[in-house]
Amino acid sequence: MRQHIEVLILAAGAASRFGSAKQLISHHGKPLLQHCIDKANTLCLDRVSVVLGANHQQIEPQISGAKIIRNNHWQQGLGASIAVGVEHIDPQSDGLLILLADQIALATEDLKLLLKAFDGSNTVSAYYASRRGVPALFPHSLYADLKLLSGDSGAKALLQRGDINLVEIDLPQAAMDIDTPADWTRFLDSLN
Repeated sequence: MRQHIEVLILAAGAASRFGSAKQLISHHGKPLLQHCIDKANTLCLDRVSVVLGANHQQIEPQISGAKIIRNNHWQQGLGASIAVGVEHIDPQSDGLLILLADQIALATEDLKLLLKAFDGSNTVSAYYASRRGVPALFPHSLYADLKLLSGDSGAKALLQRGDINLVEIDLPQAAMDIDTPADWTRFLDSLN
C-alpha cells in the first residue's frame, strides 16, 4: 500500500546572517526554495507545503507548486514553524517529511532513502555531522508532539527521544546548509 506522505518545507526565517532572503538566491535560474519544492514534488506531488514568515510578500510570488502556510510567529524559531505547519497538513496522512529550504546539496535520491525506510510507524531521520537532524520523516502518531514544538531547535528534541522507534539514514549532504554568503560560495565551489 502506498503511504500518504505530506511534505513541510521550513522557509520562514529572516536569514539575518545571510543579509537578504536566502530563499530567493538564484541557482540555475530558480530560487533556492523552488529547487526544494521541485524535489519534494517529484516524491509527493501536490502534498507539499511551505511555511513562510519573514519576507513572505517578497518570496510568495516567486515560488509555485506548494501550498503556502504563513507563520506570523516566525521569530519564535523553527519549532513554531513546524507547529503551525502541522496544523495545516492533512490530518489523515501517514507521515510528514520535514525539509529545510536551504539544504541545497540534498538530491531527490537522498529523500527517497528516507521514504523507503519509513514503515508508517517509525521515525526516519537524516544523520550528519555526528547527529540526527532534518530532513526527517515523522509518523502520524507524533503529529501531536510536533504541534507542541516551539523555539529554535525545531524537531531536534523529538529526534533524541529514547521512546520512539527511529531509523537513521546517513546523509552527509544534509550538513550543507546556506546560512551566510560564505556558505553559498562554498557550495558553488563544491560543484566545480
